[in-house]
Amino acid sequence: MLKRVLIVALLVFGVHMADAQLTVYSEPVAAVDNIPPAPVTNLQALVAMDSGERSVGLTWNLSADDALSFQASVGGAVVLSGDVRGYRVYRIDEGGDELLLATLSTGTSEYVDSTVEDGASYIYSVRSFDLDNETEIDAVAGSDADRARMVLVGGTTQVVVETKIKASMRIDSELNLEDEAAVGVFTNQFIERMAALLSISPQRIIITGLAAGSVIVSFEIAEPDVTSADEFSATTVLETLKSEVAQGTDAFDSLGGVLSLEDNSTSQLVPVTAPLDRNGDLIVGWFTREGDQVDFDDFFLFADHFGTAQGETGYDARFDIVPNGRIDFGDFFRFADDFGKVVANASVISGG
Repeated sequence: MLKRVLIVALLVFGVHMADAQLTVYSEPVAAVDNIPPAPVTNLQALVAMDSGERSVGLTWNLSADDALSFQASVGGAVVLSGDVRGYRVYRIDEGGDELLLATLSTGTSEYVDSTVEDGASYIYSVRSFDLDNETEIDAVAGSDADRARMVLVGGTTQVVVETKIKASMRIDSELNLEDEAAVGVFTNQFIERMAALLSISPQRIIITGLAAGSVIVSFEIAEPDVTSADEFSATTVLETLKSEVAQGTDAFDSLGGVLSLEDNSTSQLVPVTAPLDRNGDLIVGWFTREGDQVDFDDFFLFADHFGTAQGETGYDARFDIVPNGRIDFGDFFRFADDFGKVVANASVISGG
C-alpha cells in the first residue's frame, strides 16, 4: 500500500477582530504523522566467517514506503516518493536485552553485525521509521519469517526459542463487562466461533482478558496436544486467523463483527543447561534430550535436516554444528564424534 501523507502546518497572521480592535497572531501548528510506514520484509540473519572471526549479515527487502523502492513520473520527470526516513537495526540477546546497533538511511537493505560473541544467540529486528513512527516487521512468532531473523553463532544448542502465540481482537459490541453472565456467554461464543473458523479444539483458545473500547478480547492459542496430529501449530493457526480477518470473515458477526486484529505474539531465546560428557566437554549431538546418550534417535533427527540450507524449509541452526549456513558433511562428521557419548548431566537437563 502506497502511503500519501499530507502534512499541513497552519500559520495564522493578521486575524483582525473588528469589535475588540485586536490583532491575534498564532505560532506554527506542528502536524503529527500518525500513519506508520510499511515494514521491511524477508529479513534474514546469516552467520558469516571472515578471517577467522564470525559476524552476522542481515538482508531485507525495503519498506514499500521507501522513496528508493518506487518512483513516480510527473510531467515526464522521475520523482522519488515515499515517507520512510530510514531503518533502525536492533539486536536482542539471550537475556532479553535489546540493543540499537545502527540507524541506516533510506535505500539500505543490508547490514553486518561484527560485534557478536561466539556461542551466543541473537534475535534481530529491522524497523522502518518516519518522522513520528517506527514499524516492527510483520512476522508471527515461531513462523519461518520469525526464525529467519534468529541466529545461533557457533551452532550450539545452549538456547531454545520459546514462542507465545497471542493476539487481541476488537469486536463491535456494547457488552457490559460488569455483567458476569453476559461476559460468560460472550466468551464461550467467541471461543466456539474461532475454533470452528480455524478447525481447532476450543481448549486451545485461552482468553486472557477483556477490555472496553467496543470489546477487546485478548487471547492465546496453545500448541496442539501431542495426540492431535491433524491440528496445525499455533503459529499457523494465527496466520490463518489474520488472513481470514483481512478477507472480512463473518464468523464473529453474531457478536458484533471484527473491527481489528492485533498480533501480540513474542519470541525469546531461553538459555538452557548445555549437555556435557564426564570430562566436562560439550556434547552437540544430543538433539532429542531423551535418555542419557547420543543414539540413533538423535541420528535420525539429524538426518531429517541434512542437506538443508539457511532460508530453506527444514533448516534448523541446531543441526548446523559447524556453522556455515548449511547442514552438510562437516556437521555429520562432528555429530559422529559425539555419537554414543553418555551425557553426564542428562538428569539435570531433563529434570529427572
